Amino acid sequence: MASARRLLAAMLLVLSGMLPFADDTQAADRLVRVGVLAHRGKEDALRAWTPTAHYLSAEIPGHNFVIVPLTNDDIGPAVEYRDVEFVLTNPGSYAELEFLYGITRIATLKSHAPTGGLSRFGAVIFTRADRRDIRTLTDLRGKRFMAVHPNAFGGWWLAWRELKRQGIEPTRDLRALHYSGFPQDQIVFAVRDGQVDAGTVRTGLLESLALEGKIKLRDFHVLNARHVENFPYALSTELYPDWAFAVLRHTPDDLAQLVAIALLKMPPNHPAAQAGGYYEWTVPLDYHNVHQLMMELGVGPYGRYGRPDYAQLARRYWGWLAALALVVIALAAAYVYTLHMNRRLRAIQHHLEAEIARRQAFEQALQQARDELEQRVAERTAELKKINEELESRVAHRTGQLLAAMQKLEAGLRIPRNGQ
Repeated sequence: MASARRLLAAMLLVLSGMLPFADDTQAADRLVRVGVLAHRGKEDALRAWTPTAHYLSAEIPGHNFVIVPLTNDDIGPAVEYRDVEFVLTNPGSYAELEFLYGITRIATLKSHAPTGGLSRFGAVIFTRADRRDIRTLTDLRGKRFMAVHPNAFGGWWLAWRELKRQGIEPTRDLRALHYSGFPQDQIVFAVRDGQVDAGTVRTGLLESLALEGKIKLRDFHVLNARHVENFPYALSTELYPDWAFAVLRHTPDDLAQLVAIALLKMPPNHPAAQAGGYYEWTVPLDYHNVHQLMMELGVGPYGRYGRPDYAQLARRYWGWLAALALVVIALAAAYVYTLHMNRRLRAIQHHLEAEIARRQAFEQALQQARDELEQRVAERTAELKKINEELESRVAHRTGQLLAAMQKLEAGLRIPRNGQ
């Protein structure tokens, strides 16, 4: 993916070398790439912004500025992989790149206006003037609405914020939400022709189409109309800073300072400004309310808290993710090994416990047999002792009788001699 982007950038650089300003002297100049959000196509971006690149090349000797058109999908990776040194993009895109990659604005665009140049813009929400059923934003419930693109800052998010503040959730409360694609002129014509009930465009477009004779302002009714001093256009939302010219972290500070000075000193309606359709440049404005809008709507980088961009996270943190995967695999292997060893240990423990139980049972049986034997020996000894005592008593008695008999016999045998 990155190689494809770099190949595209290289092709653009080769093509830029064919332009009149790329002579032999400039070919040795340091190349400075300016990424531009090409919301109307890459050819239109090259045609509109190449004169500004020529202006910067002339104002800053030794540097050759070229335009690198980028889509909404390309601009983030181009900044992340340092494929450009500067970026020029809309407020929503700038706020997201600032949040994710730390780019820094050095100038803010001022667009044309009847009063001069405007560094802020908003959105207008409108319907047909004859739609008496649609007088306020809350009347849009159940109606068909059109914006330019789901990720368009001026062409949808500004109006979305106002609808949400009125308690209208587009996906729930609108009958249908259509996206026309660029240019936004299609939205105006769709509302005029009754194809949708209401729509939103960037401020100044209605007046511009009216000056060209393509519409009549009286045919439209502005919803949630606001009036801001010195702002000449119909307005339905807050005002936000215009496009930002920003520098990337790796770009040298001295070069960024030279570019900022060159842009700020560009006179109003310079040929480069006329080609780009803008008035002049001013000091960088505060884009805090852009971040607030994106946080309220949960879009851009703030939407990733609830809906993470896994592809981008994988690109940015693949090393950490790989290490984490290895740790998880190692932990899983250790867990499986530990589980296996625990099972073996439990089996061994059960075997030992059974063996001990058998040995204890054997010892108990042996002790019981020993006790029984001792008891029988004792009983038999007592019996033998009693028998022996009886025998001794009988022997003694018999002996006494024999002695008595012998004595009597002896006495009977004794006959006196004078009696013969």
